[in-house]
Amino acid sequence: MTDRTPAEPIEVIVVEDDPDLREEVVDYLLAKGLNVREAASGAALDRLLGAKAADVVVLDLGLPNEDGIAVANRLRSRAESVGIVMMTARARVEERILGYDTGADVYLVKPVDYRELLAAIRATRRNRPTGGPASAGEPASDLTWRLDLAAWRLAAPSGASIRLTRAEAQLLECLTEDPGRPVSRDIIAERMGKLPTLGEHRYVDQVVSRLRRKIATSLGWDAPIGAAHGQGYYVVDSVKRIDA
Repeated sequence: MTDRTPAEPIEVIVVEDDPDLREEVVDYLLAKGLNVREAASGAALDRLLGAKAADVVVLDLGLPNEDGIAVANRLRSRAESVGIVMMTARARVEERILGYDTGADVYLVKPVDYRELLAAIRATRRNRPTGGPASAGEPASDLTWRLDLAAWRLAAPSGASIRLTRAEAQLLECLTEDPGRPVSRDIIAERMGKLPTLGEHRYVDQVVSRLRRKIATSLGWDAPIGAAHGQGYYVVDSVKRIDA
């Protein structure tokens, strides 16, 4: 598959179970020059992605059979590079935090001004690694990170690296001991020298959020950290460890 040039339209999938709202959103984005497909459920989204990759998924959370949070978590667990714009009626701060922790690039609360949605899609596409979306079924062999625990450094697949704080290094050390397995906030907090309390759980969440922003800002990549609702955090990409 050849790389997409900057002039080519953004590939978007709108996942919304309300047919009237879905039609409005799709029509608006098509009118703005985007390539848009639509789905009413997570299963329908999987079928579309299996046929052709997307740059951005606009994702409702109140979906039938499978919650949108679970859908986003599945996308991130497969190391999908697709951008996620959540568009939902769930407006509480806790729900927005969960959305971002699960993998949302942008979280919009309904009713949404479609001009803002368009801006969010364009911004999300700009912030993804260049080269266009991977084709369906393409292996993620190039998504190998390097974690140097002696130097407290994390290097992206591109080779660019950042310096980690002690807490960030402890977090990644804990998550990479059994890659892909969710690690509870209790265990992570204890590894950081904290007590397994609700307050320290929030501290763990803050470390994860700061590290995600740091990686996105400094390296231009999504952090290789996924969130499993009710279970904790895990690594979603291959990470080669260099132990201290």
